[in-house]
Formats: sequence, C-alpha cells, structure tokens
Amino acid sequence: MGRKTPQRYRDGVESEQVTTAEAMTFTDTERRKISEIAQVLAKSPEAYGAEALARLFATHPGAKSYFDYKDYSASGQKVQVHGGKVIRAVVKAADHLDDLHNHLETLAVTHGKKLLVDPQNFPMLSECILVTLATHLPDFSPATHCAVDKLLSAISLELSSRYR
Repeated sequence: MGRKTPQRYRDGVESEQVTTAEAMTFTDTERRKISEIAQVLAKSPEAYGAEALARLFATHPGAKSYFDYKDYSASGQKVQVHGGKVIRAVVKAADHLDDLHNHLETLAVTHGKKLLVDPQNFPMLSECILVTLATHLPDFSPATHCAVDKLLSAISLELSSRYR
C-alpha cells in the first residue's frame, strides 16, 4: 500500500490519504486505452512533449524558472529535447502500471531532491499533455481522457513523493 499521511476533515475526524500511486489500480479498459495512447506518443515524443511544455510555459510562466532556455516555444530546440524526455518517460511508465513507485523512484529523487521542482508543476504539465492530446487526436474519447488522466495523476504523485 502507498505511504499514508493523516488528513483532517472538517468534522475533526482523521483519515488516511494515500500519497503515492502504489495503491492506484487500473482496469483492463484503462490499461488498453493507456497502451494505445502510449503507442501514439512513442511515434513523436518530441513533438507532443514540446507542445505540452510550450503550453505549460505559456499558461504557467513560473515553470520557466527551472529552465535556462532562450526559446520557450514548441520549436525551441531545448524544449523539444526535454519534451521528448518527458513523453518517453510517460510511455515507459505506461509499461509499468503495476509498479510505478519503483519505476519512477530515480526520477522522483532527481526532481525532488536534486532539482527541487515544486510538486505543483507536475499536475500542471499533466493537464498540458492532456490538452495537447485532445487537440491532435480526433478519437480522444472521454474514456481515454480519464484513463490517461489517471496515469498522469499517478506519475505526478510519484514524482512529488521525494520532494525535499
């Protein structure tokens, strides 16, 4: 089970909240949809990644503080390189749905301990990835959207788990 932290509700009753994706399970339908999207992403990781990062930089300018780029657009070379890395990591994570925690541990440590990336950036980038997919894939159904959102949420949780 995932690491848990106490969470207080308004009525004062304490509950436990899962803070990693270990406890997250994916249905067979979600797995199939995630696999289909991973295959699409694997064909053009730089293009999808660069567009998602450019959207992140445009909608959340504070995210630029982690990058020393001259060109933050989707055509910027460094944006394309990093965007490709991001999407390839998502594609690889799609092959490790049952063990995202261990699979993403190195990236979590790098982003959380070394780079000190604010965990709020991961859900914002996830949303930009979803928007990018929705604008390019005419058959991006609500069910596919939900499955990919669940994967990206799990990835965000894991990458945030080692912050500081």
